[in-house]
Amino acid sequence: MEINKQAITLGQDWDRNLLTALGKQTREDFVGEVPFGEENYKYYRHIFPGFDIYSANIDWQQRGKSVDSYVIGQITLHAPTLHTARGVVPGDAKQRVIEHYGAGETDNSDGEEWIMYSLAHRNIAFDVTGGKVRAINISTGND
Repeated sequence: MEINKQAITLGQDWDRNLLTALGKQTREDFVGEVPFGEENYKYYRHIFPGFDIYSANIDWQQRGKSVDSYVIGQITLHAPTLHTARGVVPGDAKQRVIEHYGAGETDNSDGEEWIMYSLAHRNIAFDVTGGKVRAINISTGND
């Protein structure tokens, strides 16, 4: 995926150079610790105009890094100028998601409707509340 002419992928190292290349961050929050298997990993949300990046110290031991080594764990798209690999953008009709990705798994809770897909430890979820894509979450799987 490309954002602001910068290629980004799940699992990519999160560092100051990447942060600078993505443009002006409007806010950064500590999300909390999230369990993955036997471990808990720290997540931070980096908010930019039109998208959010979640950095996490996922698998820092297996990567041979320090506990303060972070990678991209989730990308959330909000702006219609950003799209998935299959060309779906926030603002598209729910039917366009189904045409490009298939029926998927649905979840209707807390007044929101989501269509979700998983493959090879990667997830993509579309918030289609109201019949249109409101947000797209691309994340590392928690199997």
